[in-house]
Amino acid sequence: MVTSDPIPESPSAAEDTCDPARRLADQVRGLVEDLHRLESSPQQLEEASRQVAEAREALGDSVRLRWYEVPDGDLDDAARERLRDEHREHSLYRGGHNPLAPPMTVTRDTDSEGRQIVVGELRTGRTREGPPGRLHGGFLAGLFDDILSGAPGLVDVGPTVTARLAVRYRKATPVDADLRFEAWVEKQSGRRLIARARCLVEGEVTAEAEALFVSVTHRPRAQGQGSGG
Repeated sequence: MVTSDPIPESPSAAEDTCDPARRLADQVRGLVEDLHRLESSPQQLEEASRQVAEAREALGDSVRLRWYEVPDGDLDDAARERLRDEHREHSLYRGGHNPLAPPMTVTRDTDSEGRQIVVGELRTGRTREGPPGRLHGGFLAGLFDDILSGAPGLVDVGPTVTARLAVRYRKATPVDADLRFEAWVEKQSGRRLIARARCLVEGEVTAEAEALFVSVTHRPRAQGQGSGG
């Protein structure tokens, strides 16, 4: 289960184009799609494997530290925010720098009822397929978990963790389709918050979810202490 996270503004198309990490991640995403889609000969696979090995060598061996692995005393506010931005960019579902992410673009909006909502938009390919032509139910649940994590930020309750997630699959969610997720706060009481979400394909609801969040207080780390995860 994920913790709630602020909703950053989505980068512009120009910023994406100028971002070498995003361009590389997009190429790797394309490579995964091609490996899944194409029927290549053993010779073609061997040549592709050799080129991928060369690309990995080109990345060097300097390990990137996460924001929670750097002692607080070594960071000013600007450096801390930069590391947090990098962490978001490597998110499993919305990270532009993470080839495993679709990625999902997350924004805020207001629905027809005047309710503040978190909106997630993405397109899925057959690498996410479960039953023939359908999105894998576990991957769909993960998308719900991620988009719902933005709902507590609509009411500014501070850090939260997901305590419970329930998904109702109303009908098949297709692959190779544009998906829209909408999440909102349903109820808040003390440290507990209930949020709901739905998945839409061409305006039709294919699945719904409900999550229980509990607010938490982060304990300060000892100087020099890192955190795994």
